[in-house]
Amino acid sequence: MILKTEGFVLKSKKYGEADSLLTIFTRKLGKVNAIAKGARKPKSTLSSGVQPFCYSEFILYKGKSLYTVSQSEPKEIFYALREDVKKLSYASYLMELVEVVTNEGQTNNRLFTLLGRALYILAKPEVEVNTVIRSFEVNFMNYSGYKPEVSQCVNCGISDAKVYRFSSQEGGILCNQCFGTDLYAMKISPHTLRLIKYLMAKDITEIEKLKISDFLNEELKKILKNYILVHINKYDFKSLEVAEKL
Repeated sequence: MILKTEGFVLKSKKYGEADSLLTIFTRKLGKVNAIAKGARKPKSTLSSGVQPFCYSEFILYKGKSLYTVSQSEPKEIFYALREDVKKLSYASYLMELVEVVTNEGQTNNRLFTLLGRALYILAKPEVEVNTVIRSFEVNFMNYSGYKPEVSQCVNCGISDAKVYRFSSQEGGILCNQCFGTDLYAMKISPHTLRLIKYLMAKDITEIEKLKISDFLNEELKKILKNYILVHINKYDFKSLEVAEKL
């Protein structure tokens, strides 16, 4: 079976003497593993379209266990990300998130679009990186099927409580009457709660110039880190550790 599809290269590993083993998030097939034969040779016609981060059009051939990349035409290589170590690290983090939650044969067009838009925005010279990353994380959880409940208490349904806490285990906010449901629920300020709602309601392209205060960014980052850990069982992202040290 031969298929033509667009995709993002999530990972690339050396395979044999000159081949590359790719993990590609495609529009038509979801995540696939594919061999790019001879891609590491200096004169390979595949090399430019199979680099990490590349958004390319692929012609794939289905083998017994893996796809083979017959052709690749890069649409966007994101050179600007490669020239900025911090942005490169954050972009790698986004790729890691997507790689963890996607499955072969299971498409996710909303997540595919979100990833593309986030990479395009990060590659711009002047952008609020923290805002883009927090927006991506919020919508990433939504599009992955783990949307947190932030409009009302997940336990009793009250929507006008004065104080809430955020429970990763319960999947959203708890009012003060329901704090006992999760003794480890995290404090969340009214401003941070409003920020989450705002980021959920806005396309990522609409908030690229929005500046989040350090306090709100740190509180939301901590909440989302815990939420991602609980629901996808991973948060040891090496690329994120590098980005936050820079």
